[in-house]
Amino acid sequence: MATFIARCQMTLHDNLYYASHEFGRFYETEKYLHNYGLTYALGLVRPAPSYFNASQEPRYLEELQRERVGSYYVTPAHPLRADFVFVTFKMATIPYYSKATRDSTNRVAYGRAKELAPGSMFEFFVFADEQGQLPTWIRLGKWMAKAEVTYKWYEIGSAVAKIVELKQPQLAACTINPLDFPRDRLSAFDIVVMPPASLLSNPRVTGPCCKLAADGSFGDRKQDERYIPLHMSYFGGEVITK
Repeated sequence: MATFIARCQMTLHDNLYYASHEFGRFYETEKYLHNYGLTYALGLVRPAPSYFNASQEPRYLEELQRERVGSYYVTPAHPLRADFVFVTFKMATIPYYSKATRDSTNRVAYGRAKELAPGSMFEFFVFADEQGQLPTWIRLGKWMAKAEVTYKWYEIGSAVAKIVELKQPQLAACTINPLDFPRDRLSAFDIVVMPPASLLSNPRVTGPCCKLAADGSFGDRKQDERYIPLHMSYFGGEVITK
């Protein structure tokens, strides 16, 4: 089990785009951010993978092993405030899509993209064995959008980050990647369909959790409390056979 937990909030300063859903020539960005992409954006994969790759196949299973990320684990980010903008682009702009649309006529084909707007805010959590320094500015998404990160570390087991054992299902304060979490601890959830793996929002969980007290530096009310499940790890919730 990790020794520390960081509560992180992120604010977008650019349009954030990645193709969560594709409907013909319409490309939609989901309002949840996957934890795999966040782990790379925070610079926690060491050594960092090459920016340019000959193959478009991801290597998450290889690169998110403990030998590469150490004791760190990042949860998916859920929106605190999400605004969207719509962008029209020529289909000749290759980076928007992976397969060109065939058109027998000599006409310009246009596509539409739904992107997260600047000012959108998200929250996620980072587990670690030490209070490492996380970057204040990161880039993520298809266009390497700039985002500002603020965070605060807490020692797990302290008065403000107590360890509790939930016997009855309790609403967790974070979105969960089901590949990283034991299935027998899940009671109810909503499914967010998106690549590379669907996420679970509004999950109700049992078992060991970190109970975070309200913190005025995040604008919490005094009665606010958050339960974040413990014992999450990359691909720790599934059995992988080779």
